Amino acid sequence: IRNQAAWALGNVAAEGPDARSEMQASGAVEALVRLAGAEPDPEVVQTAWFAVSNLARTPGSCFDALFELHVPQLVAQQALAQSPGCVVELAWVTVYLTAAGSTDQIDQLVETGAADALLQRSAELDSTQLIPVIRTLGNIAAGTDAQTHGLVGKAGFLDLLARCIGLSRAVEKEALWVLSNVTAALKDDVDAVVAHSSLVDSLARIVETQTFDIKKEAAFSLLNIAIVGGNVRMLPNARLVPAFVDFVRSHDEQLVRLGVQYIALLFDQLPARQGPELLRGVDGAADALETLVAVTDCDETRSVVSALIDDYYDA
Repeated sequence: IRNQAAWALGNVAAEGPDARSEMQASGAVEALVRLAGAEPDPEVVQTAWFAVSNLARTPGSCFDALFELHVPQLVAQQALAQSPGCVVELAWVTVYLTAAGSTDQIDQLVETGAADALLQRSAELDSTQLIPVIRTLGNIAAGTDAQTHGLVGKAGFLDLLARCIGLSRAVEKEALWVLSNVTAALKDDVDAVVAHSSLVDSLARIVETQTFDIKKEAAFSLLNIAIVGGNVRMLPNARLVPAFVDFVRSHDEQLVRLGVQYIALLFDQLPARQGPELLRGVDGAADALETLVAVTDCDETRSVVSALIDDYYDA
């Protein structure tokens, strides 16, 4: 009966903010959290956390109450003890708490050890089950530089991202989003990504071989490595140049900007005119730049690319 009641309340909580407000007024929020924290039956515990995850959705008046009821602490405790299926429900709780939480609330959640516990259990989860874990980490990484830096220093964090690249399309995109946040933060964090045994190579492989929507996600991290890290020489540029020239040829404005930005970094940062030489190794690269000047509606892009063309032919 407790399991059925928790399931029903979870479905009610998913109906919207008015339903969640009514549940808080009736005392159902406290009852569900108490059930999730003290119930001995694992099946009931998992269902109770499903219900709590729906209560954590925003907008909703019970969001702050979940912190007051010490839900992050309960997540940290139970993530190490419950089944993989229950860990997934716990991770969905942290997805919603980190997506809408204030800086202080996210700090509070991290300090409980909830993120560490999810990282520890992640080895037991398949690609679908990993999605809420990765999304939680991404929400934290999208916060302050200190929050991002704290994640990068956690055991297994970068290894988990490396594992997710090459799994299902959905989890790969989640992991690439996390990496784009990590590489946009501090130089020390970029250096940690570069020092990892496989991450830069995996990003390069994606830009070389995947479809444009996945390539775009990887390109953000590669450009962050060059800009925040301060040196495009950290990248396997001979492999990347053909792919970024294809970006310039695309009809996607964001891809075009990424391609132009990367080529400009090559010209600006590489010594001894290596940037133009790399571009000469790609068939049709100069033609792609000249075509872009002719067709773009963006004055800034036209100006940057015109300067690149002049530099190319002066080299």
